[in-house]
Amino acid sequence: MRVRARGFTALETTIAAGLIAVLFTAVGSGLVREGAAFQRGVTADVLAAAAHEELRIAADALKYEGSSLQATDIATTLPMPVGSPMPARISLSIASLPGGSLAIRVRASGRGASGTLAREATLVVERRMPVPGSSITAAAPVAAPFGAP
Repeated sequence: MRVRARGFTALETTIAAGLIAVLFTAVGSGLVREGAAFQRGVTADVLAAAAHEELRIAADALKYEGSSLQATDIATTLPMPVGSPMPARISLSIASLPGGSLAIRVRASGRGASGTLAREATLVVERRMPVPGSSITAAAPVAAPFGAP
């Protein structure tokens, strides 16, 4: 092998190694970006599920006449599919609407690996029912007194 050919092969090897390094860097950064997007989606799903579950519980408590809940804000942790639980904050607010309806709003927020996210769930309880086991008296017609026109 000639000395000149040996140097040219070293140059080609250096360029090839540089191109491979650039390729691995591009693929690696793409994987990191996709991993962060996936983690953000999982965090959003966990927060949405927590908000819907708490909304269902609050709606069950408020569907009967005479029941009430106070607005509240609690710190908790939510289980994640992989890894340690996520610290979260769940808040409940209730607003009275015209006609006796109630608007229930639950907001779940948390800080995952990809930043802070929040999800909300809202429900309107339009008509509240009597408590089970209570007696309801139906309105009965009353006869007019004597002498009424």
